[in-house]
Amino acid sequence: MRIMISVDIEGVAGVNETIQGRRGNPEYEVARRLMTQEANAAIAGAFDGGATDVIVADSHGPMRNIIAEDLDERARLVSGKPRPLSMIQGIDGNHDGVVLIGYHAAASNYGIMAHTVSGMAFHSIEINGVRAGEPTLFGGYAAEIGVPLLAVSGDDCLAREISEQFPAAGTIIVKEALGAHAASSLSPAKSRELIRREVAKAVKSAGSAKVEAPCTAPLDVSVRFHKSLYADAAALLPMMKRPDAHTVCFHVDSHAGAIGTISALSLMIAALQ
Repeated sequence: MRIMISVDIEGVAGVNETIQGRRGNPEYEVARRLMTQEANAAIAGAFDGGATDVIVADSHGPMRNIIAEDLDERARLVSGKPRPLSMIQGIDGNHDGVVLIGYHAAASNYGIMAHTVSGMAFHSIEINGVRAGEPTLFGGYAAEIGVPLLAVSGDDCLAREISEQFPAAGTIIVKEALGAHAASSLSPAKSRELIRREVAKAVKSAGSAKVEAPCTAPLDVSVRFHKSLYADAAALLPMMKRPDAHTVCFHVDSHAGAIGTISALSLMIAALQ
């Protein structure tokens, strides 16, 4: 049984402040170790549940955060950026399920460090009228190629979004949001126990898991930026329409197209910062 695990950092237990996700400080070094340990808990759970092959995608920021030498040796690691499928790179139609670890709520929703792809660039993203978080995009891509979203870990705000958009997927709540940078969190040890147990349960039932997504192709995507300058840059692309100073819209035929275009916009805006 083949399982894909995508790992972010904002939804990890004990992480609740932006500095913890930025390179070059002691807080980041602590957070990336916690991220690696939650990845290991998910890997162990996947094998407990019957997996025979696990691939892990490092999916935060520079996408090179997981401490490779500390990662469970049974898993293969995808790291670095840019890459065509971003946070879901490594998945294919032969996988039996996908698990998202350390994820967070969507941009403009409540939640700890809520954002979609780039907190610096995007105020909000909508796909076919649905407010899109990262699970919307990447769980949606998995569904498009026939792979079910099995389980997602993060805060309680993320869990509510998953329950609405992927009702058959399991939600693993490791902390409760008290604000954008405040949380009531399980201890890292307890969070890892919970993740391992719930991922094992989800993987065991992968054979009967429902393939579902909140949006189906074709996709109409609306991206609202924090600054009109960013929309100025995005509007230079020929496929873009611009309904107002801060927003661009585009049409694609697949989730892969949406992922690629949004990733390119994020890289473009990073060059302006």
